Amino acid sequence: MAISISKPLVTLSLIGCAGALAGCAHQWESLLDGNLYTRASMNRYPVLIVAVDGEYSTLTPRRVDSGVRKLTVDAPPIANFREPVRKEFEFKVEKCVRYWLAAQRATSLTPDFELVIDHAEPIAGCTPYGERVESTVVPAQLDRPRAIPTPKQVR
Repeated sequence: MAISISKPLVTLSLIGCAGALAGCAHQWESLLDGNLYTRASMNRYPVLIVAVDGEYSTLTPRRVDSGVRKLTVDAPPIANFREPVRKEFEFKVEKCVRYWLAAQRATSLTPDFELVIDHAEPIAGCTPYGERVESTVVPAQLDRPRAIPTPKQVR
């Protein structure tokens, strides 16, 4: 007596196997997180990564490829203000590294900020696009983000 398997069941099992195999290699190389890793530094605030290379998203952490990226970030507003402070930065992303980015202000009442790397660590078992990365950058070797000058707005 032969066991009959329905066609939809076979199709679903094949899709499940393909999905499991595709999950082994992800399609991004690094992560950018705007949450604070540590709260030990004075006048350091979390940031919202609004856009990477002009692509807007609300996902956190942001999944990006390595290379020089243009980040648009918002820092929380200072006391008695409602609107966040938005700035753009050029940031060099290394392969297989998770970055925690933060806004560093001179004082708690200063709206201007610098984007700093609060913490960075290698991503364990990172295999972007199915290839194994042998060496990852250590946090002490990272380049600081550079601010992109923006034109003054005329009101």
